[in-house]
Amino acid sequence: MPRSTFLTLLFVLLLAAHAFAATDSLPAKYFSLGLKKAGICFGNSPAYTGIRFNVMNRRISTLNGFDFTLLDDDQEGTSNGLSVGIIAKAQHRNNGLSIGGIFNASDIANGIMVGPLISAVGRLNGIGIGSVLIPDTLNGLVVNTVLLDRHLADSVQSVINGVAVSVFRIDVGRVNGIAVSIYNRAQAHKGLFVGAVNRTSRLKGVQIGLYNVALNNPRGLRRLPFINMHLGK
Repeated sequence: MPRSTFLTLLFVLLLAAHAFAATDSLPAKYFSLGLKKAGICFGNSPAYTGIRFNVMNRRISTLNGFDFTLLDDDQEGTSNGLSVGIIAKAQHRNNGLSIGGIFNASDIANGIMVGPLISAVGRLNGIGIGSVLIPDTLNGLVVNTVLLDRHLADSVQSVINGVAVSVFRIDVGRVNGIAVSIYNRAQAHKGLFVGAVNRTSRLKGVQIGLYNVALNNPRGLRRLPFINMHLGK
């Protein structure tokens, strides 16, 4: 599926989530079994430690423990622990395990990020699992279906530091590590590419696949079948 189709779908999902969230100011009204800010919570508590259930998260500061919500439209809050959004998750920072149903987004994710359909992240330190992932910086392991450059341009701004395994496509700015997919593309790659088609403008490493392109190689060695490499500067 073309990148434009993915971006259109992402825009529609974000617009729908924002429109739904804007229908209610959602004041901080909640019921707590236990202390005021700790125990078992039902409602939109801005700060809480324990087990928390809510329809829609907005204006959240810090949640510690287990947070279960239908829709998370908070872009400034922090979750520490297990955070689940049945429809969508949108947070500034998540430390632990984050799961979003249709959409999962975070500026900073430390731990495990799961997005069955679409995920977008500024910086992921840990493990990313899902279908379509649109990242800025990934440090760790990513296993998904399609991995696309967040900056949408032929630049080296989106970076993978670690291992990325994708079924159909990996298309980012720079890879420092291992990338495995049917189609691998990066402006700069340092490490190992394994796929049917591997393309990069600047290679320092090895490409293994049916068709391998390393444009910084000498003429005659830029496009090779089965294996290509560039081990110099």
